Amino acid sequence: MTDSRFYLKRDALSLSDVCALISVPVPEGANKDQLFTAIHTLKEGNAAEIALFHNPKYREDAEHTRVGICLTTDAFASYVGAQLENGTCQTIVLVHPEPYRAYALLVRAFFPEPILKPSIHPTAVIAQTATIGEGCVIGAYVVIGERAVIGAYTKIDSHTVIHDDVCIGCNGRIASHVTISHSLIGDRVLIKPGTCIGQQGFGFHMDEKGHFDVPQVGIVEIGYDVQIGSNVCIDRASLGKTKIGNGVRIDNLVQIAHNVYIGDQSVLVAQVGVAGSTHLGNFVIVAGQVGIAGHLTIGNGVKVAAQSGIMRDVVDGMTVAGSPAVPVQDWRMQTVALQRLVKGRKNGK
Repeated sequence: MTDSRFYLKRDALSLSDVCALISVPVPEGANKDQLFTAIHTLKEGNAAEIALFHNPKYREDAEHTRVGICLTTDAFASYVGAQLENGTCQTIVLVHPEPYRAYALLVRAFFPEPILKPSIHPTAVIAQTATIGEGCVIGAYVVIGERAVIGAYTKIDSHTVIHDDVCIGCNGRIASHVTISHSLIGDRVLIKPGTCIGQQGFGFHMDEKGHFDVPQVGIVEIGYDVQIGSNVCIDRASLGKTKIGNGVRIDNLVQIAHNVYIGDQSVLVAQVGVAGSTHLGNFVIVAGQVGIAGHLTIGNGVKVAAQSGIMRDVVDGMTVAGSPAVPVQDWRMQTVALQRLVKGRKNGK
């Protein structure tokens, strides 16, 4: 059960409300006015609650569930309530082609975003030449520099620093202790606590005379509907721009170096590192702890398995794994061959 101390929650949804929200018909014979008060798990939910079943790992929970509504696929529907003691299942099964999306819609309905109350905290320091759009919320000890532009209905939490000339679009959500410089950011961007964007990248010349810093004189450009996790670092370009495309999702503790390009709708999971001037296409998925070398091209729709090391270009649509990364089928064969080799040595062969 979600702790209501931390979330604004509506009281209930009727069955007809639920079905309308996820675009499925009310099941024949069901009471369209029956009320449901919460989202819960298959295992612990009760007859007034709604649960999701989209992963076969939870089949046993689904077989014994007593929730009021179960969102699932056609393939899994027959498992819901199949092992109840009395043999009768009171759960209403709502079949949806994308049950997880349906679940997300219902969570949004039960826990709507709180309405912003425009305010600027008295401890905030805002330059006279900055532009603050209507309906913004500026938290305690926020600093906003000269000529910075903050779009309408954007919320900036405490102790965040927005440097000179930064532009942030409308309906943004910038969490606490974020630092942004040399950046142009689109609408509806979410940035979580501790993230740094636009700082000078790791650029220097190295020879027998020692390290010689090369000024980084580019920017960061972030599209719309982007979400950036906590403690992410996105360096500005040495020349030109480091670019994050529209709809990108970046998890916590990701490093994006200077002049990297991340294509639209791509996903980078925790602890990924992308070296300078590498180009990721659209709809790329990079799993946790992947390292990507510099000056590479990763094609559209590429999938990279966790802890892989990318050291050369990857063509469109390929799935790769291992370090150095190879096509996932090759990686699986390599893994099996290595296991056989180790087993053979143990057996004296």
